Amino acid sequence: MATKWINAVMALVLFLPVLLGACAGPEAAPATATPKPAVTAPTTAPRPAATTPAKVTPKAAATKPATAAPKPAATPRATPAPKPAATKPAASKPAPAPKPETVVALLSNFGTEGFLPHNDNVVGNRAATVYETLWDLDPETRDLRPMLAATLPEYSPDWKTLVINLRQGVQFHDGWGEMTAEDVKFSMELGGREGSINVFARDFRGATVEILGPYKLAVHLPKPGPLWAQANLSMGRMVLPIVSRKYVETAGEAKASDMPIGTGPFKMVRHELGQILEFEAVPNHYRETPDFRTLVIKLISEPATVVAMLRTGEADVAAIPLSFVPEARAGGLDVRMNAGVAVVGVGLGGQYLPSRETFDPKVPWVLAKEPEKALKVRKALNLAVNRQEIVEKVLYGLGEPWPIQAPPARDASYDPSWKPYPYDPEQAKRLLAEAGYPNGFETTMVQFPSAHATLDISEAVAIYWEKIGIKVKRLRLDAPTHRTRQLGRKNAGVAYPVWTNYYDEGLVGFAPIMRSNATGTNPMYEYPELDAMLEKVLAQVDPVKRLSLAREVQKKLYENYYAVPVSLESMPVAVSKRIGEWKLTFSDAWLGNFHRIKLK
Repeated sequence: MATKWINAVMALVLFLPVLLGACAGPEAAPATATPKPAVTAPTTAPRPAATTPAKVTPKAAATKPATAAPKPAATPRATPAPKPAATKPAASKPAPAPKPETVVALLSNFGTEGFLPHNDNVVGNRAATVYETLWDLDPETRDLRPMLAATLPEYSPDWKTLVINLRQGVQFHDGWGEMTAEDVKFSMELGGREGSINVFARDFRGATVEILGPYKLAVHLPKPGPLWAQANLSMGRMVLPIVSRKYVETAGEAKASDMPIGTGPFKMVRHELGQILEFEAVPNHYRETPDFRTLVIKLISEPATVVAMLRTGEADVAAIPLSFVPEARAGGLDVRMNAGVAVVGVGLGGQYLPSRETFDPKVPWVLAKEPEKALKVRKALNLAVNRQEIVEKVLYGLGEPWPIQAPPARDASYDPSWKPYPYDPEQAKRLLAEAGYPNGFETTMVQFPSAHATLDISEAVAIYWEKIGIKVKRLRLDAPTHRTRQLGRKNAGVAYPVWTNYYDEGLVGFAPIMRSNATGTNPMYEYPELDAMLEKVLAQVDPVKRLSLAREVQKKLYENYYAVPVSLESMPVAVSKRIGEWKLTFSDAWLGNFHRIKLK
């Protein structure tokens, strides 16, 4: 009898795990994850070894595979965008409240002070951090990363259609509603409208924007545009701030331009034209909540005043001229360097298309009927400048002589065999004589303050030119007035300071300056052959071939002396004792990212 009971108990023990497994159901079985399809995305800064665009898997966990970019020939049916869980900007826990403190920053230039996409206000838009755009640049690697977009750019196989998936739940300031595809389309249309001076108005005007759902849209391009997203839609350049359609249409463009509404970490609360911009932190911002409550930006253009305000504690942050670094340090200020951000030099105005009303064929460095002599003049103006001496005595060693007035290259488009033009004033005089100017000629040097060493370098170049017989008249302007003259092509025969900043890929940011149909920024020179070369660069999808074409463009700049490059410049930023951690890895030399300042 005992044996039967023992056998029954043993059978029950052996059968129990099977019984429990059956009761648990299919959820108890280990789940097999289906791999998500990779999204084809262009690398932000292509490496020479790459031959095809990298395959990048979006970080956002999509609830269904990403929709392939539609081909422009077929109009896709409008469908709701997928709802990826990671795209909702809800924080897992509230961010720390901003400290009840005020940070005062000083800028030498507010830009146009018109805060809408068609106003070309890159300086003000970035500084304010009221706005965000679709993609950001990683502060360490400078690679493209999502901001208002949920994923990296998705291109069609022919690179002529760009599909954009947006984050969900992002709110505009002051209750103006959720950011949707309608707002992005509206922002692009503003940037490309007739009369727009947005630096890439031409690109926005040539694209067709199609809404595929509340959080999804497609941009159809007239030709392959592998760099279109990072050129036009990245925070690194803040070319296209995303604005609220409802706010602009309700308040009117005048008010919306004066008091912008965006989605950024700060909202604007005061704007005194030409004097002050004031902002308040957005509590528990979905992306980055500022460490302090109030940001005040003041327009102060005189460097001596800037340094004095920093020393007395009236200001906390300012970019200062390199020539003021010793004084700032002697006064106990913390000076932080953002190295190698821009090439600063002098532009030679009047290199316009002959079809321009303002074209003057008799400008010494143009000479339409004698281009060989014009080349000799441009070369003479370069050989007259002692770049090493400027770096040592004017820039206090905080820079290095540079051979090309183009963005400082970080890729294979730059040829290390290119050397800065030598200092040879005697040859410069001979070249001027051969060009028909044995006694030199008269010109005007425009001078204005900026975040760069524009005043110091323009004056130094003027002095060197005078040593070879050039008669130089100085014309002091503010930066906005100079820009207006530039856009109107009214600087024929006039020299002026220029700078070319470092972006994620060099010629992306520089192309508008060299293209003859540029609609914004400061067009430097216009040559049909350069237009053709640049179009090939921007349309080339293979990164290795693109860098090779970019090198040919830079070679042409180097051999034709179109401008007078002087120095690869570092940007010094002086800060008060209250300022703690603040990474100076900006995409270029404009002062911004104030929302990332940490107070001590």
